[in-house]
Parts: sequence; C-alpha cells; structure tokens
Amino acid sequence: MMLSVVMVGDRSHDITIGAKDHHITSIGVTYGYGTEEELKARGADLITYSPSDILRL
Repeated sequence: MMLSVVMVGDRSHDITIGAKDHHITSIGVTYGYGTEEELKARGADLITYSPSDILRL
C-alpha cells in the first residue's frame, strides 16, 4: 500500500511550518481565514477555492 501525504491549510503557518518545513506538498485553501496572496507568498504548491477542489487534486 502506498501512502501520500498532503497538508491542507488556510494560513501561512500551515504552508511553512506544517508543510514546507517537513517537505510535504501543500494545498492552500482560500475559503478559510487566509488570503490567496498570503498562501502564494508562502509557496503553497496548489491553491483551491472550494472543498470539492481538493478531491479533484
């Protein structure tokens, strides 16, 4: 069985501390507290705009 890990978060700390510092792919979500600009500035690997977008990724 192969496991894949991805960090889904809505703030810069989720992207940097939760994902980048641990070499995990990150998905930034714009429907939380953070902004798209904040997520992009911290290097989110992917950006989504709704929960259903995550399933497609």
